Amino acid sequence: MAERLTTARFAALADAWGGVVARWPEEHREEAAAMASHPGARDILDRALALDGVLDTWRVALPSLSLRDQVSAGAPVRTERMMRRARLWWSGVGIAAAMAGATAGAAAVAIASPVDAVSDSSTSFGDVAGSET
Repeated sequence: MAERLTTARFAALADAWGGVVARWPEEHREEAAAMASHPGARDILDRALALDGVLDTWRVALPSLSLRDQVSAGAPVRTERMMRRARLWWSGVGIAAAMAGATAGAAAVAIASPVDAVSDSSTSFGDVAGSET
């Protein structure tokens, strides 16, 4: 449960959330609405509403076309160099994946014994020790 709403906390919430209690955090709305009927709290909300009105009407002028052109001209554009680096990076990834696959395959062949091997000296290609059958 939220702490009891004091006049100082009410003023801080009005400064942060404005003069419309319905816009405040939900845990404070009910108590704030009840407190808003008091003259001191009503003054706080009136000041917050006046500030809300000023902020609602404030508009920032669009930047001039010359400023936009200056910013665009000064922006670093190195897409060709970045694409070259990206291609190099991806080719490196491809080479690394191929090497990893080859290594895994070689390791699997070296570790796995042939299915038709009968003894330690026999392989799929014949008798390694040269014993006659």
